Amino acid sequence: MPDMTLSDYLDPAAIELNLKAKKKDGVLDELVSLVCETPEARGIAFELAKTRESLGSTGIGMEIAIPHLRATIFPSIRLAYGRSKAGVEFGAVDGKKVKHFFLVASPPVDPSNLYHPILAKVVQIVKAEKNREALAACDSKAALLNLIDELGT
Repeated sequence: MPDMTLSDYLDPAAIELNLKAKKKDGVLDELVSLVCETPEARGIAFELAKTRESLGSTGIGMEIAIPHLRATIFPSIRLAYGRSKAGVEFGAVDGKKVKHFFLVASPPVDPSNLYHPILAKVVQIVKAEKNREALAACDSKAALLNLIDELGT
């Protein structure tokens, strides 16, 4: 992914360091609310995220989930990050509660062709334990953005 970092797609308004939801659907709703501008778009994105999760959990293990969806309501790729300190049962492959959520939302046809590379970059970052520890240690949106900028190049 030359000339691009994950932070290019992560707006500060799309970061929630203290997710309130205690259940999967609540987390999905909170995450899509971070990238949707209208209640109608939020409803559509929520239903699409739930449908995607019904096909198989996006909880990849290591306390990480990467829900992702494509919809015409998104003019371009958007990334959101949410953190739950207590963790949420999300059906992760390792059975652990999920604490870190990266939502990737994209138009159905992505002219930049970066949807899969962005998903891959998120996975690459979170695979390293030191990076997950650094995510957990971020105490502000600015700190998280700086970390993502540093790791996501």
